[in-house]
Amino acid sequence: MLPFTDLLVKMGSLESEQVNITRTMLILFQSILNVADTFVDQVLQAACKNAKERGSKTLEIRDIQLTLERGYNIRIPGYASDEIRTVRKIQPTQNWINKMTAVQASKVTGGRNNAD
Repeated sequence: MLPFTDLLVKMGSLESEQVNITRTMLILFQSILNVADTFVDQVLQAACKNAKERGSKTLEIRDIQLTLERGYNIRIPGYASDEIRTVRKIQPTQNWINKMTAVQASKVTGGRNNAD
């Protein structure tokens, strides 16, 4: 068995470790809150710009939804995004397709011309 004084010293070191863990947890929690606060501020600023561009003086859920979907790729379940137009995939022109085909053919042949 440990003498009583050794036991008190060990308990004191455990308490100081607990205090260090608690301080670390508080610092971590504060950092997470700061990141979340910054995120909310950025989303709301962008959503307010969307509302202003729309000509509205009030912020609507669709402004926030548009910002989250376009800027952060976050979809909010339960809110219909019927009014939000999706970005169409760009269809390449025939000239571009021909150019890319020629580039791929050049890669296969090593850049040599077939007319030789």
